[in-house]
Amino acid sequence: MDSAAQAIERIKAVARLLLAAALGLAYLLTPPRRTPLYALVGFVFGVYFVYALVALIFRRKLTGWVWPATAVAGDGAVLVVVVLLAPNLPAAFLLFFVYFTLVAGLWRGWRAAVALSVLVSAAHLWVAWKEAAPEAGATLAGTLPRESWLVVGGLLVAGGLVGAVAHRERGRIERAAEVERYAALLSLDLGWPELWRRWLAELCQRYRAGRALLTFRNPENDRVLLWEFRSGEPGGALAESDRPPRDTSEFLLDAEAASLLANRLEGGGGQQVSRGDSSQGAAKPGLPPRFSREFSPNSLLSVPVSVGGTWGARLFLLDAAGGFTPGQLEDLRELVERLGPVLTNLLTIRSLITAAVDQERERIVRELHDGVAQTLASVEMQLNVYRRLAVQDPARTGEELGGLQAVVKQEQEELRRFLRTLKPVRVAADELGRWMLAHCAQFQQETGIEVDVWADPLGPSLPEGVCREVFQILREALHNVRKHAKAQHVLVRLRQDGSWLRLLVDDDGCGFSFTGTYSQRALEEQGLLPVSIGERTRALGGTLTIDSTPGSGATLRVDIPLS
Repeated sequence: MDSAAQAIERIKAVARLLLAAALGLAYLLTPPRRTPLYALVGFVFGVYFVYALVALIFRRKLTGWVWPATAVAGDGAVLVVVVLLAPNLPAAFLLFFVYFTLVAGLWRGWRAAVALSVLVSAAHLWVAWKEAAPEAGATLAGTLPRESWLVVGGLLVAGGLVGAVAHRERGRIERAAEVERYAALLSLDLGWPELWRRWLAELCQRYRAGRALLTFRNPENDRVLLWEFRSGEPGGALAESDRPPRDTSEFLLDAEAASLLANRLEGGGGQQVSRGDSSQGAAKPGLPPRFSREFSPNSLLSVPVSVGGTWGARLFLLDAAGGFTPGQLEDLRELVERLGPVLTNLLTIRSLITAAVDQERERIVRELHDGVAQTLASVEMQLNVYRRLAVQDPARTGEELGGLQAVVKQEQEELRRFLRTLKPVRVAADELGRWMLAHCAQFQQETGIEVDVWADPLGPSLPEGVCREVFQILREALHNVRKHAKAQHVLVRLRQDGSWLRLLVDDDGCGFSFTGTYSQRALEEQGLLPVSIGERTRALGGTLTIDSTPGSGATLRVDIPLS
């Protein structure tokens, strides 16, 4: 049973319980004493209340089509008891009428509720006609009293109102379930390509479009990311491209907040519309020239997507076989508006990932430039000198080449270490301590710097992503100790303190240029904190501080919340 059906069954179960309670109250206030079996009516109402309560509590376990049919049959059986054994209890009949009208409206909409009202009204008129025992030739209008017609009018009005409310509630529930279903497709567990492919494929199927485009202006670099889905290809093909900032107006349109409906043969409502066939390469009205040339849509729906309070993305649906309608445009606008928070989160995450990748590339370039590139340049210059020296003093040249070989070997080891830092690692909570010990032992062997490691056992529920980032922070911290600290001893401490994971790296080296404790923000403002350590700490929602005493070392503290 889907979420919409579950929500409707919940409303019906609550209404049934209220009906049972109201029936019991009506029985107590006006007991049907003229009926010989009135005590049986009270017993039936009591059983019905218990039945309604149990049905409400266990409704999630009652699945399939059998249960709704059984429930309605039970409701009808109680109604029969009321009609046969409690004819002088009109309140009970009215309560059942409202309940069944509500069920009909939730089941098939307002038309079903109105049809039920008409049927009940006709039955009431028929019973009243029979009770009046009219003479031959009498008319219905002249025979029935005014009270009967007032009852009929009340039934029709009440049925129509209840049906309209039920119909509206049914539509709200179905729309909410639909939004929930589309939001479920936007799950990062699927991975970026599959996420967008499934979501855009679902939109193409819903609106019978041949293609779907999602464009997003990355605020980090103003470039335009574009995802294009083609439903006509086997399995549905998704293509991703990256466009320069100058293409922003081409793929997000100049009027960022505007929605657009364009059909080749029809249009209206003052919208920009393309009529008739356009020659190849000609721009269609309302569309930027380059967009029109590149995609050549026969029909188009387009709505903006708000990202972080600005219109930073746009969704396009192209090439519907019979064209698009204004109703579809309104439906798409409402759907995207309801999915706004989910889309905002996804596109913001994508922007942050892009920024992190750019920063990591900059770090790699900086590391290679400051390390391998400079060493190779120095080696090239020295080899040029030794080439000329080899003719004059071969013995000295051999000694110098030996020293140069040692430099190359050292740089080779440094390059291998750097490549190890780029290799992705998977670290589980029960393995983090072992990973730390192994890395610190290797660090001590390579550098000669003594390292003491104290790592407490961690809870098995600690996410793997947190453990991986903590290990990367430690690795980067030790790398900085190697390059800058001139230390002889390092202490590494990892402990889980309630809902916090705390990492400490303390060295006895030269320290920083400041004295005291600096926060992450202060360190970043002065350019004293490695970018990767700061970004990883921020991504985990943690806090970072460094205590420094020039000439006596420094202490890095990273505290990460686990709740």
